[in-house]
Amino acid sequence: MLRIAICDDEEKVCSLLEKHIIGACKEIYIESEIDVFSSGSTLMNHLLNGSMYNIFFLDIELNDESGITISDCIRNKANDESAQIVYVSGKTEYDRKLFAFRPFSFIEKPFDASVIRTTLEKYMRIYGNKNGLFHYKHGHDTYWINLSTILYFKSNRKKITILTLTTNDEFYGSISSVINQLRSQGFISPHKSYIVNYRFIKVFQADAIIMVNGDKIPIAKGKRDEMSKLQLHFENGGH
Repeated sequence: MLRIAICDDEEKVCSLLEKHIIGACKEIYIESEIDVFSSGSTLMNHLLNGSMYNIFFLDIELNDESGITISDCIRNKANDESAQIVYVSGKTEYDRKLFAFRPFSFIEKPFDASVIRTTLEKYMRIYGNKNGLFHYKHGHDTYWINLSTILYFKSNRKKITILTLTTNDEFYGSISSVINQLRSQGFISPHKSYIVNYRFIKVFQADAIIMVNGDKIPIAKGKRDEMSKLQLHFENGGH
Protein backbone atom coordinates (compact mmCIF):
# COMPACT_ATOMS: atom_id res chain seq x y z
CA MET A 1 0.00 0.00 0.00
CA LEU A 2 1.44 3.34 -1.09
CA ARG A 3 0.51 6.19 1.26
CA ILE A 4 0.43 9.54 -0.53
CA ALA A 5 -0.06 13.05 0.88
CA ILE A 6 -1.14 16.03 -1.22
CA CYS A 7 -0.71 19.51 0.22
CA ASP A 8 -1.80 22.61 -1.71
CA ASP A 9 -3.95 25.55 -0.65
CA GLU A 10 -5.63 25.67 -4.06
CA GLU A 11 -8.65 23.35 -3.99
CA LYS A 12 -8.59 22.89 -7.77
CA VAL A 13 -4.94 21.80 -7.68
CA CYS A 14 -5.62 19.32 -4.88
CA SER A 15 -8.58 17.85 -6.75
CA LEU A 16 -6.65 17.59 -10.01
CA LEU A 17 -3.64 16.00 -8.33
CA GLU A 18 -5.82 13.48 -6.51
CA LYS A 19 -7.71 12.64 -9.72
CA HIS A 20 -4.48 12.09 -11.70
CA ILE A 21 -2.85 10.06 -8.92
CA ILE A 22 -5.89 7.79 -8.60
CA GLY A 23 -5.95 7.31 -12.38
CA ALA A 24 -2.22 6.58 -12.60
CA CYS A 25 -2.34 4.12 -9.70
CA LYS A 26 -5.10 2.18 -11.43
CA GLU A 27 -3.20 2.11 -14.72
CA ILE A 28 0.04 0.85 -13.22
CA TYR A 29 -1.53 -1.40 -10.58
CA ILE A 30 -0.55 0.42 -7.41
CA GLU A 31 -2.62 0.10 -4.26
CA SER A 32 -2.75 3.58 -2.75
CA GLU A 33 -4.22 5.61 0.07
CA ILE A 34 -4.34 9.37 -0.46
CA ASP A 35 -4.75 12.13 2.14
CA VAL A 36 -5.37 15.69 0.98
CA PHE A 37 -4.34 18.75 3.02
CA SER A 38 -5.25 22.35 2.20
CA SER A 39 -2.76 23.85 4.65
CA GLY A 40 0.80 23.14 5.66
CA SER A 41 0.07 23.46 9.37
CA THR A 42 -2.57 20.71 9.20
CA LEU A 43 -0.16 18.38 7.41
CA MET A 44 2.59 19.06 9.95
CA ASN A 45 0.22 18.35 12.85
CA HIS A 46 -0.57 14.97 11.28
CA LEU A 47 3.13 14.21 10.88
CA LEU A 48 3.96 15.17 14.46
CA ASN A 49 1.12 12.94 15.63
CA GLY A 50 2.72 9.94 13.97
CA SER A 51 1.23 9.86 10.44
CA MET A 52 3.66 8.64 7.78
CA TYR A 53 3.62 8.72 3.98
CA ASN A 54 5.65 7.24 1.15
CA ILE A 55 5.30 10.27 -1.15
CA PHE A 56 4.44 13.92 -0.58
CA PHE A 57 3.13 16.11 -3.41
CA LEU A 58 3.91 19.44 -1.79
CA ASP A 59 3.20 22.96 -2.99
CA ILE A 60 6.30 25.06 -2.41
CA GLU A 61 4.42 28.25 -1.51
CA LEU A 62 1.42 27.85 0.78
CA ASN A 63 -0.47 30.66 2.47
CA ASP A 64 0.38 29.53 5.99
CA GLU A 65 3.72 27.73 5.61
CA SER A 66 6.54 27.37 3.09
CA GLY A 67 7.74 24.21 1.43
CA ILE A 68 10.99 24.61 3.35
CA THR A 69 9.21 24.61 6.73
CA ILE A 70 7.15 21.53 5.89
CA SER A 71 10.15 19.70 4.43
CA ASP A 72 12.10 20.46 7.60
CA CYS A 73 9.23 18.97 9.59
CA ILE A 74 9.26 15.81 7.47
CA ARG A 75 13.01 15.26 7.67
CA ASN A 76 14.02 16.72 11.04
CA LYS A 77 10.97 16.79 13.33
CA ALA A 78 9.11 13.70 12.13
CA ASN A 79 12.54 12.14 11.41
CA ASP A 80 11.37 10.61 8.14
CA GLU A 81 14.34 10.09 5.85
CA SER A 82 12.71 7.52 3.55
CA ALA A 83 9.66 9.47 2.33
CA GLN A 84 10.02 11.08 -1.09
CA ILE A 85 9.06 14.71 -1.67
CA VAL A 86 7.69 15.93 -5.00
CA TYR A 87 7.55 19.73 -5.10
CA VAL A 88 4.73 21.36 -7.05
CA SER A 89 5.12 24.95 -8.18
CA GLY A 90 4.06 27.50 -10.75
CA LYS A 91 7.62 28.76 -10.93
CA THR A 92 10.52 27.45 -12.98
CA GLU A 93 13.18 28.52 -10.45
CA TYR A 94 13.45 27.06 -6.97
CA ASP A 95 14.94 28.11 -3.64
CA ARG A 96 18.26 26.30 -3.32
CA LYS A 97 17.39 25.48 0.32
CA LEU A 98 14.85 22.95 -0.95
CA PHE A 99 17.62 20.70 -2.26
CA ALA A 100 18.84 20.08 1.28
CA PHE A 101 15.74 17.90 1.75
CA ARG A 102 16.62 15.63 -1.20
CA PRO A 103 13.56 16.22 -3.41
CA PHE A 104 12.48 13.31 -5.55
CA SER A 105 11.13 15.53 -8.32
CA PHE A 106 9.78 18.96 -9.27
CA ILE A 107 6.48 19.40 -11.10
CA GLU A 108 5.56 22.70 -12.72
CA LYS A 109 1.99 23.97 -12.84
CA PRO A 110 -0.04 23.50 -14.93
CA PHE A 111 0.59 19.75 -15.08
CA ASP A 112 -1.28 16.89 -16.71
CA ALA A 113 -1.94 13.20 -16.07
CA SER A 114 1.16 12.02 -17.96
CA VAL A 115 3.47 13.98 -15.63
CA ILE A 116 1.92 12.38 -12.55
CA ARG A 117 2.05 8.90 -14.06
CA THR A 118 5.71 9.33 -15.05
CA THR A 119 6.54 10.48 -11.52
CA LEU A 120 4.83 7.47 -9.93
CA GLU A 121 6.42 5.07 -12.44
CA LYS A 122 9.84 6.47 -11.56
CA TYR A 123 9.09 6.04 -7.86
CA MET A 124 8.02 2.43 -8.37
CA ARG A 125 11.10 1.60 -10.46
CA ILE A 126 13.31 2.77 -7.61
CA TYR A 127 11.33 1.91 -4.51
CA GLY A 128 8.61 -0.51 -5.65
CA ASN A 129 10.18 -3.62 -4.19
CA LYS A 130 10.18 -2.01 -0.77
CA ASN A 131 6.41 -1.70 -0.96
CA GLY A 132 5.79 -5.39 -1.62
CA LEU A 133 5.53 -5.11 -5.40
CA PHE A 134 7.12 -6.94 -8.32
CA HIS A 135 7.65 -5.09 -11.59
CA TYR A 136 8.32 -6.33 -15.11
CA LYS A 137 8.16 -5.05 -18.67
CA HIS A 138 5.75 -6.29 -21.30
CA GLY A 139 6.40 -4.60 -24.61
CA HIS A 140 6.96 -0.91 -23.90
CA ASP A 141 4.89 -0.92 -20.70
CA THR A 142 5.99 -1.55 -17.13
CA TYR A 143 3.66 -3.49 -14.84
CA TRP A 144 3.62 -3.88 -11.06
CA ILE A 145 2.00 -6.78 -9.22
CA ASN A 146 1.46 -7.14 -5.48
CA LEU A 147 3.74 -9.92 -4.25
CA SER A 148 0.97 -11.26 -2.05
CA THR A 149 -0.99 -12.35 -5.16
CA ILE A 150 1.82 -14.21 -6.97
CA LEU A 151 1.77 -18.03 -6.90
CA TYR A 152 4.99 -18.74 -8.78
CA PHE A 153 7.29 -17.92 -11.71
CA LYS A 154 8.25 -20.41 -14.40
CA SER A 155 11.13 -19.99 -16.83
CA ASN A 156 10.84 -21.17 -20.44
CA ARG A 157 14.08 -20.29 -22.21
CA LYS A 158 14.10 -16.48 -22.41
CA LYS A 159 10.53 -16.02 -21.23
CA ILE A 160 9.17 -15.98 -17.68
CA THR A 161 5.56 -16.94 -16.97
CA ILE A 162 4.14 -15.29 -13.88
CA LEU A 163 1.06 -16.89 -12.34
CA THR A 164 -1.08 -15.03 -9.79
CA LEU A 165 -4.23 -15.99 -7.94
CA THR A 166 -6.36 -14.74 -10.83
CA THR A 167 -4.22 -14.22 -13.94
CA ASN A 168 -1.02 -15.15 -15.74
CA ASP A 169 1.31 -13.21 -18.00
CA GLU A 170 4.66 -13.54 -19.75
CA PHE A 171 7.68 -11.30 -20.01
CA TYR A 172 11.26 -11.61 -21.24
CA GLY A 173 13.79 -12.17 -18.51
CA SER A 174 15.75 -14.65 -16.44
CA ILE A 175 15.10 -16.46 -13.19
CA SER A 176 18.20 -14.83 -11.70
CA SER A 177 16.86 -11.32 -12.41
CA VAL A 178 13.55 -12.25 -10.77
CA ILE A 179 15.32 -13.64 -7.71
CA ASN A 180 17.22 -10.36 -7.33
CA GLN A 181 13.89 -8.53 -6.95
CA LEU A 182 12.48 -11.06 -4.50
CA ARG A 183 15.21 -11.39 -1.91
CA SER A 184 13.79 -11.68 1.65
CA GLN A 185 10.23 -11.61 0.30
CA GLY A 186 9.16 -15.19 1.12
CA PHE A 187 9.93 -16.76 -2.27
CA ILE A 188 12.00 -19.92 -2.76
CA SER A 189 13.54 -21.63 -5.79
CA PRO A 190 13.12 -25.43 -5.69
CA HIS A 191 14.30 -25.81 -9.28
CA LYS A 192 16.37 -23.71 -11.68
CA SER A 193 13.22 -22.98 -13.72
CA TYR A 194 10.88 -22.08 -10.85
CA ILE A 195 10.41 -19.55 -8.07
CA VAL A 196 7.44 -20.14 -5.76
CA ASN A 197 5.66 -18.05 -3.17
CA TYR A 198 5.94 -19.95 0.11
CA ARG A 199 2.59 -18.53 1.26
CA PHE A 200 0.78 -20.61 -1.38
CA ILE A 201 2.48 -23.99 -0.91
CA LYS A 202 -0.09 -26.62 0.04
CA VAL A 203 2.10 -29.72 0.38
CA PHE A 204 5.82 -30.52 0.43
CA GLN A 205 6.64 -33.86 -1.17
CA ALA A 206 10.02 -35.52 -1.49
CA ASP A 207 10.46 -34.50 -5.11
CA ALA A 208 7.78 -31.84 -5.65
CA ILE A 209 5.81 -28.95 -4.17
CA ILE A 210 2.03 -28.80 -4.56
CA MET A 211 0.61 -25.30 -4.77
CA VAL A 212 -2.83 -24.28 -3.48
CA ASN A 213 -4.19 -24.29 -7.05
CA GLY A 214 -3.04 -27.90 -7.54
CA ASP A 215 -0.01 -27.14 -9.71
CA LYS A 216 2.95 -29.44 -9.11
CA ILE A 217 6.39 -27.80 -9.00
CA PRO A 218 9.42 -30.14 -9.27
CA ILE A 219 12.19 -30.09 -6.70
CA ALA A 220 15.60 -30.62 -8.29
CA LYS A 221 17.71 -33.41 -6.77
CA GLY A 222 20.36 -30.94 -5.74
CA LYS A 223 17.75 -28.78 -4.00
CA ARG A 224 16.00 -31.44 -1.91
CA ASP A 225 18.09 -31.02 1.24
CA GLU A 226 17.76 -27.24 0.99
CA MET A 227 13.96 -27.45 0.54
CA SER A 228 13.69 -29.83 3.49
CA LYS A 229 15.57 -27.38 5.70
CA LEU A 230 13.47 -24.47 4.43
CA GLN A 231 10.30 -26.42 5.18
CA LEU A 232 11.43 -26.97 8.79
CA HIS A 233 12.53 -23.34 9.06
CA PHE A 234 9.16 -21.96 8.00
CA GLU A 235 7.15 -24.51 9.97
CA ASN A 236 9.08 -23.54 13.10
CA GLY A 237 8.10 -19.89 12.67
CA GLY A 238 10.83 -18.63 10.34
CA HIS A 239 10.18 -15.96 7.73
